[in-house]
Order: sequence, then structure tokens, then C-alpha cells
Amino acid sequence: MIFGESALKDAYRKVVWGPGRGLLEASPPAWELHAIRGVARSAAAVLGGKRAHLRRNLGRAFPESDEAALDPIARQAFTAHFSNQYASFSFGKCTLDTWRAYLCFAGRARLDAALALGRGVVLMHPHMGPAQLPLHVLGLLGYPMHQVGGGRVTLVELSETGRWAAETRGRLEARMPVTLHDGRGYIRPALRALQAGGVLMSACDATGGGEELGSREVRTVLGQPFGVPLGPVWLAWRSGAPLLSVHCHRNPSPGPAFVAEIGPEVRVRRDLPRRAAMAAGADEVATYLDRVLRSWPGDWLFWDGFEPGGLLASKPGEAP
Repeated sequence: MIFGESALKDAYRKVVWGPGRGLLEASPPAWELHAIRGVARSAAAVLGGKRAHLRRNLGRAFPESDEAALDPIARQAFTAHFSNQYASFSFGKCTLDTWRAYLCFAGRARLDAALALGRGVVLMHPHMGPAQLPLHVLGLLGYPMHQVGGGRVTLVELSETGRWAAETRGRLEARMPVTLHDGRGYIRPALRALQAGGVLMSACDATGGGEELGSREVRTVLGQPFGVPLGPVWLAWRSGAPLLSVHCHRNPSPGPAFVAEIGPEVRVRRDLPRRAAMAAGADEVATYLDRVLRSWPGDWLFWDGFEPGGLLASKPGEAP
């Protein structure tokens, strides 16, 4: 979710990324998650224009629903955004002793079985909830975790305070026990990580920040022409590693705040030439995205981009 720059936003940043962060990092494990949700609910109540924007875009995906039905989802999207934005506050507190207060896994045995094949694993993920929390916890648990990223914020020119907050976030994220690979650079290190038996996470919905990386093909997702990234499919096709999915959503049951669900292996057509294999992979990714976003719409982070000229194609067959 992108918010415009302003003096008020800078004042807010100075409080949240300064003394606010210090207080939350000093709080008991997982307590900060509840505080952040409270801030998110307040923001959703105050920022009616942004909430209306989300409702309009949600209406593209769920045209049968009226504003009254879509507004709670828009409010949940604020909570998902804030949970992701400030997830790095938890990386120093979410440890081997405390991680169960933050997250539980469904389908972790699928990851273990795929790793046992000895070719590494590509783990594609949509940006849902605190998207890096499963990455962090799997690293804590001893999995050789890697992530492909590198999308830069290009939709807004950050203020000096905004750049300071972004740099602070980067330092906090560096506490994760993972290896980060810049998707704008040479991809050979990522392939070597897979060959060595690593787990490589790569986004399957969008890069985020306004700059998209790699190739995409247009497929129908939630009834709209959506640019599906081919990066995870290509990495699995090129390396021979199994392709699995993981998504993070709020926990509707008693227990930790979030659930990370690891899905079954996604079919990669290695018997086909590259172009045909990528087209078949795009079909698989689109089917997955359609299912998971329909199931947990309030946990997705990119509803403000779900429009033509954003994540949706402006012309049929043309990737955004």
C-alpha cells in the first residue's frame, strides 16, 4: 500500500521508527503485533479516501459484493499492510524460543519432502500479511533460506525522513538469518544456492515498490487481466528444483497471530521448451493466486495496485 509524502507523515515516521520502535522492541514477545494492529485500525478509520480506493479495486475482484461487504476487507488490508510494514520490529524478538507466539505452519512436511530430493526448493509467495515472517522463522529453524528481491520504490519520491525510515527498516531486516539476492543483478548466485540445497523465496504476484522485476505474462486473476511474474517458474525450470508455494495469513483460531501455509508442489513443465514452459507455469501461478486471494482477500498487500496501469493490464494481452 502506497501513501503520499507529507510533513505529517514524516512526523509520524519519526515517532514510529524512533521511540515507538524502541518501546515495541522492548515489549514482551508478540505484544508488538497487537499494538501494530491497533495503529492499523486507527489508520483505516481516519484515512477514508484510501479505504474508498481499496473498495473500488476490491469491487473489480468481487463485483457481486456491495460497499458494505467490501469495507471490512478494506479495513483488514490496512492491518495486513501495517503488519508487514513493521514486521522488522519483531525480527530481534522472534527467536527459537519465542517463534511459536508469532507463527504456526501448515504443510511444513511438504517442504521437508521436497528438500529431501536434493535439488533445493523454489518457494513462491504472494505478498500477504507479514510476508517475510515465514522466511525469518524458517531461517531460525535451520533451513538454508534465500530470497530474491530488489524492487525499488518508484511511485513516490521519498523525503529525507522517508529515506531514513527505509534505511532503518533495511538494517532491521538484515537481522533475518537469510541470504538476500538482488533480483536486478546477476541471477547465478541464486541458482547456485538451489544447487547447494537451499530454499529460495521469490514473489509470484508483484515485486512491490513500483518497480517490477523480470518477465510477466497476462493471465486472468480474480476476473481481471493480471501480469503474472515468471521468475519463480523460471528458477525452478532452470535449476530442476521443485516449486512450492507459501502464503502468510492471519490466524482465525486461538494461537499465534499468523499462519504460514506451504502448498503442494506446483507443476513445472520441464519437458517443454522455455517459452512454452513459462506459459504453462503462468497458468499454474494464476490459478494459485486466484484461489488464495479469494480465500484471504484481507491479507493481500497490493489492493491499491489492482487497477489498469497498476498490476492489471491496460490492454488485452499486454503485461502491465
